[in-house]
Amino acid sequence: MKRNFKLLLLMVLCVVLTACSQPNNNDTNKPETTTTENKTETKETNEPAEKPAEKTEYTLIMLPNDGGQINPQTEAIIEEMNVALEPFNAEVNYQSADDYAVVSEAILSGTAQITTGSGATYVQARMEDPDVIPLFVPAPNGNLDEAGYTSYLATNIANKGEYEGLSEEEALKKLKGKSFSFVSATSTSGRLVPTQTLWETFGPNGTNDVQNRTDIFEKTESEGGIFSEVQFGGSHPANVELLTNNRVDAGAFCCEYADDFKDDLYIISQRQVSGDPTWANKKYMKQEHIDAIVKHFEELTPENAKATKIFAPEGEEAGEGKEYYMDNNNRFIKVDPSYFNFLEEMYKEEGKK
Repeated sequence: MKRNFKLLLLMVLCVVLTACSQPNNNDTNKPETTTTENKTETKETNEPAEKPAEKTEYTLIMLPNDGGQINPQTEAIIEEMNVALEPFNAEVNYQSADDYAVVSEAILSGTAQITTGSGATYVQARMEDPDVIPLFVPAPNGNLDEAGYTSYLATNIANKGEYEGLSEEEALKKLKGKSFSFVSATSTSGRLVPTQTLWETFGPNGTNDVQNRTDIFEKTESEGGIFSEVQFGGSHPANVELLTNNRVDAGAFCCEYADDFKDDLYIISQRQVSGDPTWANKKYMKQEHIDAIVKHFEELTPENAKATKIFAPEGEEAGEGKEYYMDNNNRFIKVDPSYFNFLEEMYKEEGKK
């Protein structure tokens, strides 16, 4: 009996030892281990493949050309931006807008993140959101003091006799009671700067005919303004056409839009305007991407530019309405918000009642 008990105990022990030596076939997700001489290698099984980083996409919003297509200059700017962003797996795409009000709303809402042109639209957007910042402006020979363009107030040459020989101030006073055309409500050189010029003449520090800046472009003389009729031509060429056809007594325009009509117009007043910036909302862009774009454009020259429409060939003209973005000797200069302080102050004053 005692002998049989010992034999039974030995059999149970053998079964237990055999069970413990068997591998756990259910543990399929553990690393597979192999042993070689003095070295143990572990191979991970069922390891998921690493996903490639998703591309960051930004939208540049801008007005199209007269045919409703992307302007070649805008296309060139986007091409260079994408060169700058290539190392970051990021790119800029194009979206068209009907007017600058749409551009502003898109930048403020984040529907688009970057744009180029219209210093007035930039200033208005920044006043609503301080995260809106200028990046750079084009400047002749890289000289920021020479950046920008000229804003003109003019009349048809047939009216020259009314203004010739007068000081600028006296000539401007002659505009009271006449019809006038601005370019658009958001145009820097076609509305904001002319308003400032007229405010200095007809405001509280001048003849005191108007008490608010907005009265100059929102009201007629019978409503408390200074002009018998206020129009908005919609574009600089359209305003020049109004003037050359003598359909308004006076009007505003900028740059070289009247170069072909110099003999048809008489200049009453002119002011220099800060250059239009490329600007963005940093709230919706990575800072390293903004920095890369700015650095790339600061270093851009006719020799290293990938886009062929940035710099005009020697002797060819460039600018708005032309094939090329800027003259051959122009360079992009980095700017900060202080560069547009004078425009911002104009708008702030204009909003006061």
